[in-house]
Amino acid sequence: MNNNLVQVAKLGKCVGLKGYVKLHNLSDFNEQYKKGARFFDKNQKIYTIKTFDKSRSIVLFEGFESIELARNLTNITLYQSIELTRQTCKLKKDEYFYFDIIGCDVYENEQKLGVVEDILESGAGFLFCIRCDESLQVKVKNFYIPYVDKYIQKIDIENKKILSQFALDILENS
Repeated sequence: MNNNLVQVAKLGKCVGLKGYVKLHNLSDFNEQYKKGARFFDKNQKIYTIKTFDKSRSIVLFEGFESIELARNLTNITLYQSIELTRQTCKLKKDEYFYFDIIGCDVYENEQKLGVVEDILESGAGFLFCIRCDESLQVKVKNFYIPYVDKYIQKIDIENKKILSQFALDILENS
């Protein structure tokens, strides 16, 4: 899979007779699904939106305007380029894309704790899954830091670096 693509949606079953399919949004940006928007599958095939019904979360793609054709879309995962995602999805202050956070080194008091491997959504917010740095000589391979001000002091996307506080306490108690 191309590293310049990010997973944004999964297509579900057909809805009605005109070729609409259920769109399961895997991103936080519903505004990207509009007429003329283009997405890719894992084989780089392009799918262009003809109509999107936001309230019912159903989509009609150009060239798939019948139930027979739309059945071929079931279970397809849609991707978008990182570049286009940055252009079409606007972030607020102190918001970041997952693909910018994943891969960042996490430091506390100049000591590298590890690398952000994944981001989990919990009922209370987000957790950064940190793969421990080998130099730490700890028994666990991963630990989690809540994405809240108490633990995350600064995120520097340009340098792929996150400064934390009290994260070492979490690691020691893992």
